[in-house]
Amino acid sequence: MEFQKPRLPPKAPRSTLKPSNVVTHDLDFYVHPNLVPDQDPCKGRLLRATGPIREGTILLVDIPYAIVPSVTSNEPLVCSNLSCSRRVPQNARAVRCELACFKDVVWCNVACRATDKSRHDFECSWLKKHAEALRQKEGEYNFATVWHVVRLLATWNAELHGGNALTQQRRPWEAHFLRGWKAVDMCCAYLDSWPEVQITHWKRLVHEYLSDATVLPPLLSAEQMLLLLCKEETNTFGLYPRATGSQPMNDNAAPRGESYGMALYPRAAQFNHSCLPNVTHKPDGQARMVYTAARDITKGEECMITYFDLTVHTALSSRQNHTQEQFQFKCTCERCLKEEAEENLEGMDSLPFGF
Repeated sequence: MEFQKPRLPPKAPRSTLKPSNVVTHDLDFYVHPNLVPDQDPCKGRLLRATGPIREGTILLVDIPYAIVPSVTSNEPLVCSNLSCSRRVPQNARAVRCELACFKDVVWCNVACRATDKSRHDFECSWLKKHAEALRQKEGEYNFATVWHVVRLLATWNAELHGGNALTQQRRPWEAHFLRGWKAVDMCCAYLDSWPEVQITHWKRLVHEYLSDATVLPPLLSAEQMLLLLCKEETNTFGLYPRATGSQPMNDNAAPRGESYGMALYPRAAQFNHSCLPNVTHKPDGQARMVYTAARDITKGEECMITYFDLTVHTALSSRQNHTQEQFQFKCTCERCLKEEAEENLEGMDSLPFGF
């Protein structure tokens, strides 16, 4: 039996959004019946097809646990209400924090702001005290990383105080996938794979910006906060206007574009990397990340994405340098091994005859 592509679940109309402390965004999560988590003794966690999946089939629609916008010129921001997450133009119509905590915090409308109150209250004082100074001192990337960690904690805090409405509703996919903070907590950190200088840098960020109990409720110890920061760095996805993983057919292939935000998709973090991926991913208009089969996938095959733009890093050396520098591993995917073998053969052909 061939499964049809699902219709993505719509969000509630903006006019009907009501203030709530219950975290409901996990209800939009979707997984194809033939996609399940698995374990490999060498690679660890992965996602595998338990049956054939046709090209173009949606495999997974994951929901962000937290999002931060990438601010470039006058590009639209992202609605801070996770149940909405639409892009919001930076103009007078954008609804902002009543306490003016930080200019990059916006909502579509007052209903979204009211719905997001519990989560935003957690980050508001922290942003007001640290946001601008952190951005100026540490740069845009470090600021976004630390803010993202704060937003992960904010969602968790809202989840902790949101009642038990969701825990009483088990979904079929919960047989294989976790929900809420449990899914975030299961993300791999790979702390030992990072250089000591990077760990030292993160420890300083934790000490200076994530240990201030006057503006940030102490949900985690310093050691746990460091681990969460490492998980954020290891598992975060960028939000791009075009699909990631589409194979370039020629030298004029269009790149995926400029990032307009980053988010943690905890279930999708189980996808491993390949430079010849069989799955592409692209956010929809409400920041749900949609993972689609790039070709026919056979039963038992691992489902893999690419962690970067293959239209930018095309050469073997460029791809391997990028994975080593950005993700702390050497790629040994099918494509890299094949191209590496071809380069070795070419090198042997250039040796003097009889050598």
